[in-house]
Amino acid sequence: MPKRKETEKYAVLGEKDCWHLYGLQVLTPGKFATVVGRVLRGQYTLVRPKMRNDRLST
Repeated sequence: MPKRKETEKYAVLGEKDCWHLYGLQVLTPGKFATVVGRVLRGQYTLVRPKMRNDRLST
């Protein structure tokens, strides 16, 4: 396969402002405190996983 003549251009990545709960688990304590503080102030949002009804135990 021949090489591309032009390089691919990507959008510039911005600051991560949407966090998944599992992503918070791997942060260092200082970074975790910063992110949680911003979530509580409303600057960042949390993505909550949706569970299917058949997985819920009652």
